[in-house]
Amino acid sequence: MIFLAIETSDPRGSLALFDEEGVREEDLFCEDMVHAREFATRIEGLLRRAGCTSRDLQGISVSAGPGSYTGCRVGVTAAKTLAIALRIPVVAISSLEVIAAFAMESAQAGGVDGETSLDAFIPVLDGRRGFFYGALFTRSEASRPHRMVEDQVAPLADLTASLRGPAWVLGAGADEFLRGMEAGDGGEAGDYQRGPTEWDRPRASILAKLSGKALAESSFDPETVHLLKPSYLRPSEPEIVLARKLAGEDR
Repeated sequence: MIFLAIETSDPRGSLALFDEEGVREEDLFCEDMVHAREFATRIEGLLRRAGCTSRDLQGISVSAGPGSYTGCRVGVTAAKTLAIALRIPVVAISSLEVIAAFAMESAQAGGVDGETSLDAFIPVLDGRRGFFYGALFTRSEASRPHRMVEDQVAPLADLTASLRGPAWVLGAGADEFLRGMEAGDGGEAGDYQRGPTEWDRPRASILAKLSGKALAESSFDPETVHLLKPSYLRPSEPEIVLARKLAGEDR
């Protein structure tokens, strides 16, 4: 069985082909990847290198967000389109869990100068205008991180009230998060330690590992595919501006 993992919640993005034995091919996009313009071509190239076609796919996993609004929309739309066309199941995974799982795997392998004493991981993304996306995970003997706090978006002080350390902080919003902590906006900065920057990027290969079991046990359900949508957690900036205008709050 061949599955496709789509990770586009990060502006760079990645794709992976995998089976019951593990990841067969992974394609990491460059920094200036334009998802909507190049996405279909990248999938075709990945399949070609693996000696497959789209007809060989038995399921798709997608990182549904939170993250890049455009990226999440492109990834989820592609997953739904392929699933309907090929009549195969789709499994959606939180992008924050993908980030945390990669960090745990890297830390377990000794990728932090041998320091693996912290068992909690807080993936953070900058939601702008003082908001952050975040969640809390701890190590688990199972194949995926143990979720302690659900994905949420909130101002720094509210976020740190539920995402308590000591913990590694990682993700594209980690530096801004820690700067806010140091400024006294959210609690004690000493409770949090910055993870290596290589942990920040969600990877399709990690998404594959998180979703393999669920995909193998899933079957095509058109209603489930139809209801799949990106996990934005809050409106986009244009939606916020429009709502203010409609409410007469725009000055």
